[in-house]
Amino acid sequence: MGRWRLEHAPACAAGEGAGALATPGREPGPRARLAGDRLRRRRHLGLPARRLRRHDHRGHQQERLAAVHQPARRRAHRPHRWRHGERLGEPGRPRLPRPAVSPAASLRARLLGLVAGLVACDGDPAPPGYGTHVDDWRDEVIYQVVVDRFANGDPTNDEQNGIGPVPGDLARHQGGDWAGLRERLDYVQALGATTLWISPVVENVDRAGAEDGYHGYWASDFTQPNPRFGSLEELQALVGDAHARGMKVIVDVVVNHAGRVFDYDLDGDGVADPNEAEPLYQPVAYEAPLLWTHRPSLFDDRGVSFRLEASDFRRRGVGVSGEGRIYGDFPTGLRDLRTDDERILAALVSTYAWWVERTDVDGFRLDAVPHVEESFWPEFGARLRARLAASGKHRFFLFGETFDGSLAAQARTTDDAGDLDSFLDFPLKLRLVDGVILDGNAAASAREVLEGRSAFRPFEQPGGIGLDPWSARVTFADNHDTWRLRGDLDSFPAARLALLVALTVDGIPCVYYGTEQELRGQGGGGSREPLWETGYRRDTPTWQWITHLLALRRELAALSDGDLTVRFASEEDGFSDAPDAGLLAYERRDGEGRALVVLNAHALKRSQATVPTGFTRGTSLRDRLGGGGTLRVDESGAVDVDLGPREALLLTE
Repeated sequence: MGRWRLEHAPACAAGEGAGALATPGREPGPRARLAGDRLRRRRHLGLPARRLRRHDHRGHQQERLAAVHQPARRRAHRPHRWRHGERLGEPGRPRLPRPAVSPAASLRARLLGLVAGLVACDGDPAPPGYGTHVDDWRDEVIYQVVVDRFANGDPTNDEQNGIGPVPGDLARHQGGDWAGLRERLDYVQALGATTLWISPVVENVDRAGAEDGYHGYWASDFTQPNPRFGSLEELQALVGDAHARGMKVIVDVVVNHAGRVFDYDLDGDGVADPNEAEPLYQPVAYEAPLLWTHRPSLFDDRGVSFRLEASDFRRRGVGVSGEGRIYGDFPTGLRDLRTDDERILAALVSTYAWWVERTDVDGFRLDAVPHVEESFWPEFGARLRARLAASGKHRFFLFGETFDGSLAAQARTTDDAGDLDSFLDFPLKLRLVDGVILDGNAAASAREVLEGRSAFRPFEQPGGIGLDPWSARVTFADNHDTWRLRGDLDSFPAARLALLVALTVDGIPCVYYGTEQELRGQGGGGSREPLWETGYRRDTPTWQWITHLLALRRELAALSDGDLTVRFASEEDGFSDAPDAGLLAYERRDGEGRALVVLNAHALKRSQATVPTGFTRGTSLRDRLGGGGTLRVDESGAVDVDLGPREALLLTE
């Protein structure tokens, strides 16, 4: 790629000195590395060491709960990465503390926070305990929830505008809400997850044709909570309860579009005809009158809500490719916002900052990233981080959805200063989980998605989460936009391998609700089933497998923090009879701790290979996946592995 560069950190966002500027297309030279070293040392002075961070009004309770639900482990040194293969500091040197804030920057932040409070649209204070609840996002395990499908805790909000749930029709509302999720936090925590990722929280278009807006992506008013999910107070209670357990909350947000809030009156008859909902894309705005069904609102930079007008939308019809992908309405008639307009950009920042300041959530997952012009993201990210920092919220996680198996496509929205912190790892999903494990492609075909660090910016975003995009990528085996693992291939052994990969590669793992219940949906609403129909069982083989893997992740620092090295990737696919067909091995290393993952993705035959390792010669390695076997590292530093179809090992000393 060669597009990354170290930028001057905006003083208003971080309150720190400027960084060195590296030449685009080249790695930083010695002077740039030295400047980066100094910058990071300035950032890292003055805050307490990790694990002593919870010192807000309920700090002692949070620390105690974390100790109960996240057993202590011996943490190896986590050296700061400057670029792949190079580290700041010496092995074993303690990790540098968190960023310092100069007196001038501290005063500026307090003043900005005061101003933000004064202009808030309703004057409501931030919820108790508002602030930063995350130290290192690599310690987190995300659990993605479609709120409408998880749990119904308050049936009184099921019917809105004369439209209620339609049981069994997964294109319609089913009745889940924040109250239900709040009642089931123990279920999520028992699985081993530490962070909730919930559906968009804003008011939605209830129904458009054969589908309801149950998922939350059809905003009808960006300033109001979705009444089907609950009130603002109920959302605050959910987040507060999660934080009291040491958990975090990420909200799905949409900046690209509103729901189908108007139709184009192409024939001027004042009636919405079927062909006027999704007219074909054209390079200029349709001049036809608009037939409004909803009038969405945003907050301006003073915190005052305003209604969107026709001029705030591009109004070019539905686009699916080329410039239409960016400037056209989203398929199904979701109306494209003029995100290149300063007024709309500023309002989106103000609106979503308002939601953070009122609810104390910890991050955003950004929907439909490639449908927005690339120049939007650095501005949005930098401004949002600056405002949240002024209010006392740091390490706020911004990761985006680009449904693309290309590393280059993912890097485009993380390269520039101010961009997103990271991305949903569709390359891993499409090329390793689907391609190798489910479809039988050769393991070597997915090697790039395990060794892709060099394609990305090798340092964190200014004012971001303190991790480079590759280290913070969100890995997953299935989600709401894909077929479920068991719907794609109804095989527990295959699902075991897919989850093993998603939960043990470097990155931040994400489990999609219902995967632990072995749901078998096949895309769309079919992959968004009501979880209450399962009885929330905790004894399925997949539940037990996930809890075991996440327990290992908590115990072994190498699995959450370590670098990854591919040790073996067979060139033979899952249809070959070659001895090593289907074999893949990668090693995680953090300080002196190591873990070697070896899997055989072949569905039909045993496979064997001699796998190089980083372990000391003569070391006895034991399998931590329940097999109980041991292997000895030979004089060349390798181990001989022999695995049956879809078997795996996780080896440690």
